[in-house]
Amino acid sequence: MASQPLPVPLHDVAALSQNSPAVLVVDDDTTCVSHCTEMLDELGYRHYGSTTARHALECLGQDPAIQILLASIQTPSMKGLALVEEVRARAGDARPIATILVADNVTTELAMKAVHLEAVDVLAKPLGFDAYAAALRRAMRFIALRRPQSDNAMGQQLARLISALELKSPLPIAGQIGADKDVSATLRAIIASRGLRTRYFPADMFADPAWDILLDLARADVDKQQVSVSSVCIAASVPMSTALRWVRLMTEAGLLSRWTDPKDRRRDLIALTDQTAANMREYLNAVQAMLKKV
Repeated sequence: MASQPLPVPLHDVAALSQNSPAVLVVDDDTTCVSHCTEMLDELGYRHYGSTTARHALECLGQDPAIQILLASIQTPSMKGLALVEEVRARAGDARPIATILVADNVTTELAMKAVHLEAVDVLAKPLGFDAYAAALRRAMRFIALRRPQSDNAMGQQLARLISALELKSPLPIAGQIGADKDVSATLRAIIASRGLRTRYFPADMFADPAWDILLDLARADVDKQQVSVSSVCIAASVPMSTALRWVRLMTEAGLLSRWTDPKDRRRDLIALTDQTAANMREYLNAVQAMLKKV
């Protein structure tokens, strides 16, 4: 018998703690749905089960506490990967959705697609309890790192950065700007030294995605390279969704310029605006001059 969604609780689900998200299981295999919900009961998660994409989207709309999606890639009427994108689009930025994909056979192609979608795990049927529980724990960490209030902190930090740029002294004349090779050497030393810290201290002590994004794009500017949005997000050394939010905020603030790659419309390219590039070069020249005095 097909698993039916649990009734929406009578209390206000919007008031539920983000530490207790509900799980939505979507699979046309009723046996798999039943097996998943039994394990969820065992683990103490509130859950919904559905055998169609349409019904799953209805559940999503009824209960804002749903934040974990366990979806089969073989879901009828809407493939699992498309369902993930639809669920996230409907949930919006303020409601992070952690995705666990399920397949009869986990291929390299599927794993790459899962990485692109930021799925927290890809599981092969039949599902084992330990692997299932571990995937759910990763989903919980994913949600905790993407709570919307972080946008406020981002906005405040970005505002301080923009204010500092607006208040600084005028740019030097062209003759005072160092050679590209000197600027590039200084920049690479700064980037390398930042990476070196993780050998001696936990990486999360130094999370500064805005600055890492500026440094990576400054390197691309000096080296005359084009950089994709996904590439600069990796350089930010934070979860992909956090890096993407920083890219969006910095682009809206006029620090970055973003456009669709004319040679491959599936990806976006990104660069420093002219003013931001000039500011970064001025900073690098100041660092270089300071080192020469040491």
